Amino acid sequence: MLFSVLLLAIVLVAGTAAAQDSPRDAIELYFQAHASGNGDFIRQAFTPDAKITFVENGHLRQWTREEFAARFRDPANDEYRRVRRVEHLDITSTAASAVLTLDYPQVLFTDHLSLLRIENQWKVVNKVFSADARDAGPEAIKDALQNWSLPFEPRRIVGNIYYVGTNLISSFLIVTPEGHILLDTGHVQMLPQVEASIEKLGFKLKDVKILLNSHAHFDHCGGFAEFKRQTGATIVASKLDGELMVHGGKGDFYWGDDLAYEPVTPDRYVADGERVELGGVSLVSHLTPGHTKGCTTWSMRVNEAGKELDVLFLCGLTASSYKLTNNERYPNIVDDVRNTSTRLRGMRADVMLAPHGFYFDLERKAARQTEGSANPFIDAGELGRHLAEMEKDFEQALQSQERQR
Repeated sequence: MLFSVLLLAIVLVAGTAAAQDSPRDAIELYFQAHASGNGDFIRQAFTPDAKITFVENGHLRQWTREEFAARFRDPANDEYRRVRRVEHLDITSTAASAVLTLDYPQVLFTDHLSLLRIENQWKVVNKVFSADARDAGPEAIKDALQNWSLPFEPRRIVGNIYYVGTNLISSFLIVTPEGHILLDTGHVQMLPQVEASIEKLGFKLKDVKILLNSHAHFDHCGGFAEFKRQTGATIVASKLDGELMVHGGKGDFYWGDDLAYEPVTPDRYVADGERVELGGVSLVSHLTPGHTKGCTTWSMRVNEAGKELDVLFLCGLTASSYKLTNNERYPNIVDDVRNTSTRLRGMRADVMLAPHGFYFDLERKAARQTEGSANPFIDAGELGRHLAEMEKDFEQALQSQERQR
């Protein structure tokens, strides 16, 4: 019995120690210390005489390995937003250097590690780091919103689709003989601009009958509750993002409760492939999760100068800034992003539109848009190019992040 217990203890201890056959193995132990709040991983990753050097208030400071390890106690409450990356790793024989970033909500740490292969194990022998505090408070968010919410001249995009958003946050009006459909309102502070743009084009707010959602982030549906009060429009969203809207954006897998908005309950939830119809217009919902769990891409057909065109209102594809590995709040995020990309590659888009103007080059196309010339928004190759760019960005981000444990 005693022998069995001792054998089990040996197996358990062996199972917690990494082989450290490569510099990346030592780095992963270091990452695990941050993720778990367990200083024992620092003791495994660093040599006993390793030094941790930094500048504080203009003065050189230094910790020993034990002083550094003692700083690790418990996992952070915001671990779901803490992204750790290997930005650069250079190996020459038995020496290596690495640049790491620890991208946390309140601070960005940049680590420069020196590693050596000692007795067939890689160890960190020195760490120099900097810490750059971030202004993530209300004023910083307000400034960002102002820069993304500058006035933009409303216009017809193609067929019966009009742009009524700001310079960087999209809102689309789809006009029909029986009333209109609005896709996203932007945040609530932007709503007056959207409403003014609708009226400037000669349409009436009271004629907006359906309010569609691309995804449930505050900069796209933060104005839904107010717009619903004003118009009584029927709100349509996917089930998962609709549930986030009910909670006013709180509990988001990445933002937590930081970017909340007035809660609103959708009048209708749509599943993948369902149609929303009004006045001869039929929009098809395509669930394309990754940026949010219920991210919804919408497709429809329009007639432009006697030609039928496929239009795709792409939901956001950005996921590279998220925590892609060891993400307890969204464990299947990698599969979702890849499956979404594969699915979109099988779709046709003569016109690709998106929740942010920079994704479909809004400003440049608008500048080129003149009566009688070829419509710059018609570009059947744009979706493929955009997907290639986003896929590359995502895979590089995934490769650089800490390993799945």
